[in-house]
Amino acid sequence: MSALSVLDSETGMMIGCADPIYITSAIDYRTGAEITFEVLEADASSLEQRLGKRDEYGFDPSHPPFFAVLTSLDSCQSTHPALALLRDRPTMRGVLRVSGVSTVDGTAELV
Repeated sequence: MSALSVLDSETGMMIGCADPIYITSAIDYRTGAEITFEVLEADASSLEQRLGKRDEYGFDPSHPPFFAVLTSLDSCQSTHPALALLRDRPTMRGVLRVSGVSTVDGTAELV
């Protein structure tokens, strides 16, 4: 379980956009890699406005921020074990396509 944050361009601060999310793939920061996750529909409302947009995302302080495009956010039947007791709640699966790891100056370093 993680939180997904996005960089607010006006304040320069990372703000939460989905919490919690359940990562269902390896976290791979190579350009073109996809990171998939599941999120309860009730916790995904701010993600819908990010579909198709390149943003700077972060999971938590132990993972570096990265640039990605949210390529899909679709209703799904949950498969993540942590959501086993919540199978009756609407769930969505999101896919982030990575375009690089963020550097100190805010640019993408291609990996």
